[in-house]
Amino acid sequence: MSMETLLLLVGLALILARLIGYALEKIKQPAVIGEILAGILVGPFVIGKIFGLEYLSPETEALGKLGIILLLFLSGIEIGIDEIKSASKKGLITTCFDASFAFLFGFIVGHILGYSTIVSIAIGNILVATSVGITVRTLMEMNALHSKVGEMILTVAVLDDVFGIVILSVTLGHGSSELLLLKVFLFFLIFLATLFLASRIKNIKINIPNFVLTSSLSFLLIFSALAKMLGLAAITGSFFAGLLLSRSKHRRRLINFTRQIGEVFFIPLFFIWIGASFDFYALEDLGLLVLLFIPMAMLGKIIGCSLGARVCGLKGRDAFAVGIGMMPRLEVALVVVTTEISMGVFSKELAQQILAATVLLVIITSLITPFLLKTVYKR
Repeated sequence: MSMETLLLLVGLALILARLIGYALEKIKQPAVIGEILAGILVGPFVIGKIFGLEYLSPETEALGKLGIILLLFLSGIEIGIDEIKSASKKGLITTCFDASFAFLFGFIVGHILGYSTIVSIAIGNILVATSVGITVRTLMEMNALHSKVGEMILTVAVLDDVFGIVILSVTLGHGSSELLLLKVFLFFLIFLATLFLASRIKNIKINIPNFVLTSSLSFLLIFSALAKMLGLAAITGSFFAGLLLSRSKHRRRLINFTRQIGEVFFIPLFFIWIGASFDFYALEDLGLLVLLFIPMAMLGKIIGCSLGARVCGLKGRDAFAVGIGMMPRLEVALVVVTTEISMGVFSKELAQQILAATVLLVIITSLITPFLLKTVYKR
């Protein structure tokens, strides 16, 4: 791809993503769907077909992957180690039920469709993580964010991303199972050693302009590369780099800086790339996959979270509301599926089908969750 074509398509994609995202936010839908739609517009089936321009290229893929890394770094630094440590025992129990059932239901989908064990595991991984932005907005409208249901959903959401990233790393890391476990152990050993070292040098002052921001970005990229070298996903490294820096006295400054460069440029380019990668021809063969994938994705969350919340003392209808509230999938599900595709877990044809099914899951759960939550929640 020539430089002028790259600049033209990226510039067009960004402005389309912002405009469509803003329009969707006005009707209480997530802006990320607008970014995916913008990607479809600049992809091979619209602008590509009309003008013969090709958005998909190694350059746009690289920009999108930087967006994934910044997104998970931002998630890690915002969640923070202290918030994970303070998550209640009830939240941990509910998250265990949640992740177990979601993973199991995804694995069952792959098994029923006759896929290999690795592919079935990969489908299970996609269904583990939740994005509760839609749910939080709905609970705020209902003045229920600080109810038992709201607090349980927020606590489980904090732990859910951690579980999702760890499960992805453990199940699909490269190498034999024994070697993989050794690499995972080594990664967490480095993580703990870095955490200990950071607590010892946190008061050192270096009078170089913007050194904190530059060194934090460097640390993020190096830690992501380290995870990749150990056979894990780069997003694992970026997420845990965020956790490590969450105790920095510059945390708020780092969050604001990462948001600015991430949300304005790199992160939208990831979701635009997903939209541009959407293969409409794959929809022709989605029939049975979608009929199983989407309902099982919803049921896994509803049953797992409802059971976990019920075990932790919530009444029937409130426990069910927790399950409904944990149903949406957005950023992390798309990050997981694209990471698995880059790992070569799926064949080329199946990769397009799984990606298309995941995008449909994101759209459907985003649309129906507010209505179901308002119906089920007992004031």
